Amino acid sequence: MTSPLLEGFLKFRADHYEGECGLMNKLVEEGQSPDYFIISCIDSRSNPGTIFRPAPGTFFAHKAMGAIVRPYKKGTALSAALTFALDYNGVKEIVILGHTGCGAVKALIEDIDDEEIASFMEVARSGLKRAQEKHACENHHDDLHRHAEEEIVLLSAENLKTYPCVARALAEGQVTIKPWLFDMEGGQLFEYDEEEKEFKNLSDVIASGAKQSIPQS
Repeated sequence: MTSPLLEGFLKFRADHYEGECGLMNKLVEEGQSPDYFIISCIDSRSNPGTIFRPAPGTFFAHKAMGAIVRPYKKGTALSAALTFALDYNGVKEIVILGHTGCGAVKALIEDIDDEEIASFMEVARSGLKRAQEKHACENHHDDLHRHAEEEIVLLSAENLKTYPCVARALAEGQVTIKPWLFDMEGGQLFEYDEEEKEFKNLSDVIASGAKQSIPQS
């Protein structure tokens, strides 16, 4: 029996190596130049390669529990990846892709004690605390989870700015940081609006932009 992974590989090969397209052949010959660097959760349901359906060569990828970015520490895998992407490949956007139903928040709520994930939990704990302070009047359990997931994405965006290569690229206007939240239940994508201090549905933003671009008669 062929595994789902091998079946997928055969489709990938047919789409991107064979036929007239041959995109992978071009990327191998000419090299890569992705515009995006996506930091996403390890959750198998929120894989950016699935939900965005990108062509090969579209983005660099980094995965971490809860899409959590810890404060800068020299020599980490994320630090090396960001340096490579920004300093040597000119990435233009860094996307922090959190998602609803996040296991990191669940682990926090259930007070899981594991030294291997403790440093990630510290960031999540700070996000939960922010959510509790901002939304003290809301007692509904599910609402608190959602607010905590949003705050964790925002904390990760703040921590990202402590990385020297990111700080330098921001100062030079080379890169922007996009805090995104994938709503798995509703199949929606939200982006944090810095001016209005809230997450907005990107479907609505895209639809609004499309209307504005239509010439008026």
